[in-house]
Amino acid sequence: MGFYIIGFVIALSCSVITIKTLVGYGDYRLITKLIVSAIILTGWFAPLWIGALRKYSQINGDLLSLLNTIGYFLFGAAFILFSVLIVRDIIWFASYGISKIFSSSGDFLALINPKNIVVLHWANLVVAAFVVLISLHAFYEGTKLPCIKEIEIKDAKITEEFNVVLVADLHISRISSASRVAEVVDKINALNADAIILAGDIIDDTFGMEKQLEELRKLSAKHGVFVSLGNHEVYRGYVPAMLAFSNMGFKVMMNKGEKIPDSNVFIAGVPDYGTQKYFPTLAINLDYALKGSEDGEYRLLISHSPKFFDEIENSRIDLQFSGHTHGGQIFPFHILAKRENKYLAGLYVKDDMKIYVSRGTGTWGPPMRLFAPSEITHIKLKPLD
Repeated sequence: MGFYIIGFVIALSCSVITIKTLVGYGDYRLITKLIVSAIILTGWFAPLWIGALRKYSQINGDLLSLLNTIGYFLFGAAFILFSVLIVRDIIWFASYGISKIFSSSGDFLALINPKNIVVLHWANLVVAAFVVLISLHAFYEGTKLPCIKEIEIKDAKITEEFNVVLVADLHISRISSASRVAEVVDKINALNADAIILAGDIIDDTFGMEKQLEELRKLSAKHGVFVSLGNHEVYRGYVPAMLAFSNMGFKVMMNKGEKIPDSNVFIAGVPDYGTQKYFPTLAINLDYALKGSEDGEYRLLISHSPKFFDEIENSRIDLQFSGHTHGGQIFPFHILAKRENKYLAGLYVKDDMKIYVSRGTGTWGPPMRLFAPSEITHIKLKPLD
């Protein structure tokens, strides 16, 4: 209930500000105001009405998928529009204030006055056109197949090359396209990995995903597929999620580790850092996860949230794999994502340990990405030269 109340307040506040800025000051026809208002309200309230449709309605299949895409596209566009308007007005008012100090031209000041209705009208048209274009670009970036990102890490503990493919935040649900899941799986399998790492938020539903999971089941690597749960698997039901992964033949790494045969690599996994406080049975126990590993082995740890990285004592692991942040997904959400998680995307080094945070292979909410392209990460672990 708290989520819905907070979501309602945020959606209403942002809608009012956006509508007032765009059509509240000019002499627009009533029909124009109604259309603009309807689009903005539909976008900002999309998470609420889509969530209600998924939970309470009998709508399913292609129609639900279409409504989800339209609604969340409008939500993403509304977020971008609101952000652009805020930045524009801050710069505009600041420039006008500075100009009043240094300029004596009344005509010039009148022209750049933010309260000049004619200029505001054209400025709003320019912003609207820009947001439409940038939103379409973000939609393309969010719906295209993820790129392969190549990372090379050398370490004295690595005795021979070991190739890992990292996938995070696929967010497969009953409205996901099974054909798209198949394309992603084919792209992953083509890398011929020694191990595939699924770093959480892979599935985002507990039913109606038979076709999608049948495609996911086809993931294949020399030493198997290793998975640790993310917050969304926990929200939707971590027991069904664990059973689904186990039934697909994946190795569920929840406070568990495994030595990779004929190598010097040890792979371990822990539950999601952010949800453990709500589910005592999913409390992180790194000692259990690393049980059986030996000094000198290269220890890989799967933790959906990058926050856990700062909880680890120096040298207990060598490399942590995480996701969760989506790399910000839609700019300027990067700012909040980095502030909340510290490690936003890419490779970071602390003391003798490293963490790689994936920008995610799918999307959540808006099927859009802006300055945060999706990725399938191919990590080559190599001996020192």
